[in-house]
Amino acid sequence: MLKHGFFAIVGLMASFVLWNNERFFLNPQAPEWAHYNPIRWHLIPHGLGGTLALALGALQFSTRLRRHHLRIHQLTGKLYIAGTFLAGPVAIWMAFVNSPWFLIPFTVVQASTWMLFTGVAYICILRRDVTSHREWMVRSYAIVLIFLEGRVLMAIPALARGGMDSVVLVNWGCLAVTLVVTECVLRWPALFHSGLSRPRSVQIGTKGL
Repeated sequence: MLKHGFFAIVGLMASFVLWNNERFFLNPQAPEWAHYNPIRWHLIPHGLGGTLALALGALQFSTRLRRHHLRIHQLTGKLYIAGTFLAGPVAIWMAFVNSPWFLIPFTVVQASTWMLFTGVAYICILRRDVTSHREWMVRSYAIVLIFLEGRVLMAIPALARGGMDSVVLVNWGCLAVTLVVTECVLRWPALFHSGLSRPRSVQIGTKGL
């Protein structure tokens, strides 16, 4: 239930971002194109890769798909990796071409972290370390969700009024909180598992005293 609720929220966030931030793609006369025209052709591979990662990444966490349709799970995983290594480098390139200097470090850090986590996840599954693979995939997909989180937060009027200062604050804040929350979620079962070793009480018999 928690997993379904989480991905329902992700779906709502994605729908909101498509309507609120991305619908200008359907209008060649939209004022947003004044900003995006210098990188308009880069948006195609970046958008394709990001969409693959956002949509297919969610399928990677389907237990039913993994158990009953392993080949599909493996295919979607490979497409997720392809999307990552397509969208990530293009995002860095676009940042250097069209972003203010103070946003370039964030884009480089986010994209590099995303590709690193995805690459580690792939190495783990090649080594048949399924547990580590799942954990690194969770970390990787959490980085993808920053794309949605930042745009949803910037739709809040109080933050939007802050302009670029808010953009910087929200982006770095989302990255930091995402990394911390993800680690807490991954480590929570180990911290509170009922099987944690407990010191055994020492019983001293009365015989021999």
